Amino acid sequence: MSADGMTEMGFSFDYSDVEKFTDNLKITERDFDRFFREFLTEMAERVIAKTKPRTPVGTPESTGIANYVGGTLRRSWEIGRIIVEGKDIGIEILNPTEYATDVEYGHRIMGGVGHSVEVGWKDGRFMLTISMNEIQAQMPARYESEFKKFCESGGLNVN
Repeated sequence: MSADGMTEMGFSFDYSDVEKFTDNLKITERDFDRFFREFLTEMAERVIAKTKPRTPVGTPESTGIANYVGGTLRRSWEIGRIIVEGKDIGIEILNPTEYATDVEYGHRIMGGVGHSVEVGWKDGRFMLTISMNEIQAQMPARYESEFKKFCESGGLNVN
């Protein structure tokens, strides 16, 4: 007790844990862009891995060309650039083959003189669309798991 009858109390606090947490948070913030880009690239690779087996390969029978060797469409899937538009971020999955869109979504079949008459419709295979939907359904859980590992590697505990 002090001379005036008041009780004095005090406490001490070790700030080293707070400083360590703050340092880890800065490192994690700095590395997040790299982590997220790697995550998007991995997801795009998974989409391509599912898309390729679904992509049809032309044969001599399907093309009517003797000794035809297909596979150009299947081999041409590639990852493009990461695109940031405001708060949206995405990654391109490309197939530069001229007829990729026709195979994906379907197309008119033309016949007659000069191929000027529509004679039918060829249904799309939706190989990329189906693969994208499958991976997008898995992304939230996969992101949560990968983000937790990322934070823990930076010394942050997230539960």
